[in-house]
Amino acid sequence: MTQKQRASEPWIILPGTTVGGEVGTFSVDFTIWNQERTQARILSGLVDTGASYTMVPESILNDLGIEPFDTERFRLADGSRRELSLGWVEMELDGRTRPTYVIFGSDDNNVLLGAMALEAFGLAADATYRRLIPAELTM
Repeated sequence: MTQKQRASEPWIILPGTTVGGEVGTFSVDFTIWNQERTQARILSGLVDTGASYTMVPESILNDLGIEPFDTERFRLADGSRRELSLGWVEMELDGRTRPTYVIFGSDDNNVLLGAMALEAFGLAADATYRRLIPAELTM
């Protein structure tokens, strides 16, 4: 394959990644539901493809009746390590609904939309235009 052939092939945008530079700061709205789909909350979350998981303040998850099923040790953006609880929610984003993991954050934490949620929806972060874009799912 020649250099010219490689240059003419389309780029593959993978879910949960960032295109157009570093993410910077932009937020998107999404809805989380409890497992029974009897209670929901619309949230605005900071898109963070550097974070694996979506994080929601514990008080919001408790209000929705979402219970943790496990705990894991995480390294936070400031370099510290904390043990945090994990739960499952139904998330509605971009007109579709998918089950996804959430971390029970402290009440002073921002809502973060992490890479695993973006992967579940087949979306990537477009840093240039500060939006989510469709990505190509691979097997």
